Amino acid sequence: MTCSSYGQVVDFSDSPELAAAIDNPVSSIRANPNGPLSGTSILAVAEPVFGGTGDLLGFVNVSIPHESLRAERLTEGEDQVDDALVELVTFNARGEPITALGSLDAIPDLLPEGVSLASMAYPDAQALTAAAPGGAPRIYTVAPITRGQFYVLGIWDGTATLARQTDGDILTSLFPALMWAVSLAVSLFAVHQLITRHLTRLGRQMALFTAARRIPRLTSDGNPPSEIKRIQRAFHDMTEALIRDEASLENAVREKSVLVKEIHHRVKNNLQLISSIINLQIRDVEGSEAKHALRQTQDRVLGMATIHRDLYQTDDTGLVNVGHLIEEVVRKSIDSALGGDTIALDLRIERVWLFPDQAVPMSLLTAEAVMNAIKHMPPIGTEHAREMSVRFHEDDDRTCHFCLSNTMLPRVEEERRSTGMGRKLMRAFATQLDAEIESREADGWHHLTVTFRASDFTPAPGTY
Repeated sequence: MTCSSYGQVVDFSDSPELAAAIDNPVSSIRANPNGPLSGTSILAVAEPVFGGTGDLLGFVNVSIPHESLRAERLTEGEDQVDDALVELVTFNARGEPITALGSLDAIPDLLPEGVSLASMAYPDAQALTAAAPGGAPRIYTVAPITRGQFYVLGIWDGTATLARQTDGDILTSLFPALMWAVSLAVSLFAVHQLITRHLTRLGRQMALFTAARRIPRLTSDGNPPSEIKRIQRAFHDMTEALIRDEASLENAVREKSVLVKEIHHRVKNNLQLISSIINLQIRDVEGSEAKHALRQTQDRVLGMATIHRDLYQTDDTGLVNVGHLIEEVVRKSIDSALGGDTIALDLRIERVWLFPDQAVPMSLLTAEAVMNAIKHMPPIGTEHAREMSVRFHEDDDRTCHFCLSNTMLPRVEEERRSTGMGRKLMRAFATQLDAEIESREADGWHHLTVTFRASDFTPAPGTY
């Protein structure tokens, strides 16, 4: 490089600083206590130069003697600030001092213990209070001049008063801030008086209406603005309309519930009346086969009457506890078919709630299955056991499982192919349930399994 001031050529081929600058070509400012040509302390400023394609062409270097940068203390008449200012230092990002009011060598003695200039290269302006090595309180203010490269550090006497540091100008500086604070307080008070407190009262009224359905009292306490009054009046009218509509809906639901219960009650009474008529007919019939057929019909009618009795006694929107219904149908069918005779009965029935369109065929299928099982059980007085097991439960996916197992005697092939009325009815009821029905025999037991999916109630077409 040829120096434009001295006209001499300097070889930087072996300079580690140049090698580092070529590897990372960025703008830099650093202090050199021994300039290569002047031999004095200098400030070296380097700026990389790039070609049109972005390749590095070289550097422009400016060497400034420190002596020409030395700052002077303030002139006479400004001694208050001058007395409070202990030192004013400029330094680069590596912590190298560039200029100072006093000696550059004395700067480390003015910094807090354990703190260097490099550690004070903050990205933003900072101010801190700390003690100098001698114990004197100091205020350190740092501000970036060129972010990431060049900084200025002010060291101030911590014992100087605020008035002394500002020469009495503090009130003038704070007056706009005080006026801003006062205007802000007035604005907040006005907003509270005109808007916030009225909206808060309206919010409490809304919360009270949501929790307890209490209609708020329409008042003009606090003289709210006309806009707030309109909102309060609209909310009051809305609450009254909601209360009236809810009361009307509750009355309609109550009337419908009473009507539905009355219908089920009357259907149950009519079915019991039909059962009584069938019972009178049984007394007049001479043949045992006809009596048996009429008695089976009577049992089916009584089973439907039991369902409608449960329907008008339940409060679960028309749902029926089919588990309770199946248990009642099983016990009643056994008592009706066997009289005083007994069998070993094992019931494991869970509570399953179904709508009537599935509860009715399920209970009737149970009655037919029990009667069919009793008909094929071993006769009384034989060495064969007379046992029956009934299972009914519901899975998490609302799949219902019904299983009836009973002991039986071996049958001849003609009996196996027999299809009586009971089997036909069970298949018909399974079709109504959209169920899969399976019948099998093993080890002297007959097993009947019915599997179906519990569904929602479906009204008849045209019903709304």
